[in-house]
Amino acid sequence: MTVILSKKVYLTVVAASVRFANARIPKDDWLEVSGIFTGRNEGEDVIISEAFPIMHQELDKDAVIDQYKWADEDYEALYIIDDLAFSKDPPEFVVGWWHSHPGFKVMMSHIDIRTTLSYQQNNPLAISLVFNPTRLIRQIEVADKKGDPDKQLKNDPGFKIFRLDDVNRGLEASYHTVDYRIEGYDSVEELITLTQKFIIDITSFFPKSNVPETYEQFVNDKINEFNSLLMGTEEYLTTLTHRGEKKRIPEVLKAQTEEIRKFVAQTYVRIESIKEFMDYLEYKEKETIIPKVENIIHKWDEVITGLDKKLKALSKKF
Repeated sequence: MTVILSKKVYLTVVAASVRFANARIPKDDWLEVSGIFTGRNEGEDVIISEAFPIMHQELDKDAVIDQYKWADEDYEALYIIDDLAFSKDPPEFVVGWWHSHPGFKVMMSHIDIRTTLSYQQNNPLAISLVFNPTRLIRQIEVADKKGDPDKQLKNDPGFKIFRLDDVNRGLEASYHTVDYRIEGYDSVEELITLTQKFIIDITSFFPKSNVPETYEQFVNDKINEFNSLLMGTEEYLTTLTHRGEKKRIPEVLKAQTEEIRKFVAQTYVRIESIKEFMDYLEYKEKETIIPKVENIIHKWDEVITGLDKKLKALSKKF
């Protein structure tokens, strides 16, 4: 068996996991994230079409074992996703599940075996992917025993894929790793390098909470900065006019125009990141968060609309 993942599937798992376990969050507050895969089987191979983040742990520092607390909307999301997959042509279905082990060993706990059991009982080829962001970032495998040295890795994507050997043994079932292939990269080295950079971007710009508020603050700041650049340019050109230095105006206007366009282009890069990050939200979040974020981005688009006319009007004025 080989499991085939697209670049988008892989990045969805990475982004959703890192959002709740990264350098900006105290390690004691890191949370596991869980989701499902949809796709199809080709012979013994599993082709994963999409990854869906479903939920994350609720922090309970007094708990002996952290538990996922499924809400009704989480179960509803599973049904919706399954129906959408089956409506495709050709039909697809849930081919397995994934979750994160932030900062600790990539393996299958008894709880993971129980969950995987439920998937393999319905689909014998179902798989379980376990991802550890730290494994990817530091390229190490955590030691089996405390005090033992960590194992150095090379070009490891941060996860393993598992299947149970014999579902008839229930919770006593053993498991093994499965071969996989991630498509969309020219080499494994490129995959590691680009994904490590991607993690930096997720860490700095995809918060675990207050998503609309974070992006609204960003957009408002950029709008204010843009207006300040326009106003500052006009004031500078006015000052040059009053000083009798009109001959400098073309040079200054060209330089300021380039600065404004560069600022707008850089902001659009971040705006595109925001749009991309909406794909990495938990399913239950999308209905409420995406419309809010779209309205926030629209504010930026409205301000930037007619930029060429604004710059041309500024040029004619002087």
